[in-house]
Amino acid sequence: MRRLVATIMMLIALEAMTQAREVRSDITYGAEWSYVATIYTSYHYNFFSPEGYRYNQSGRSLGWSNNGEALIHVGYNLNDAWNLSVYTGISGYTDVHNSIPLSLRMTRIWSKSHTEDSWLTFIDAGTGISLKEEPQETFSGKIGAGYRLALSRVSKLDFLVAARCTYTHPQIYFSNEPITLRWTNRNDCMLISFSLGMALTF
Repeated sequence: MRRLVATIMMLIALEAMTQAREVRSDITYGAEWSYVATIYTSYHYNFFSPEGYRYNQSGRSLGWSNNGEALIHVGYNLNDAWNLSVYTGISGYTDVHNSIPLSLRMTRIWSKSHTEDSWLTFIDAGTGISLKEEPQETFSGKIGAGYRLALSRVSKLDFLVAARCTYTHPQIYFSNEPITLRWTNRNDCMLISFSLGMALTF
């Protein structure tokens, strides 16, 4: 009788461990590195100078500005095709400022399983905090695609390309002096960029 009870308890424990492993296999995490090239910038600033004069400045330009981005992420495989993940890290926005982004990404895997080599597509949107004297919020959206190499059953290497749009609030300077938010009516900036990156996912 004791052996039967012990056997039943062991089978229940093994079943629980198996289910726990299955749940854990759906949890994903990893890191991502990207080169970011900004090709279009538009801005609109409205502020008061230290002398009390009001200035209104706006403009737009095509160009090429290099930056980088390093992110970590944690997510969950909703099924064999879809993954939902949260990303954060540090991102550079041309010569405007750096930012700590926080975004939600939905990824579509185009194979029959997350454990196979596959093409993928994704859409990403979120907010963040600018790293400057007086932090303000940032907003960013991405749409991209890539190819995933299954290095093992649990590790994958992704090669990614994406187009992105970022809306942020730069620090305004007048005669090399920073203008505080108290004297700033508007400091809007939009950046259009593309990125090339690699990601390691477990």
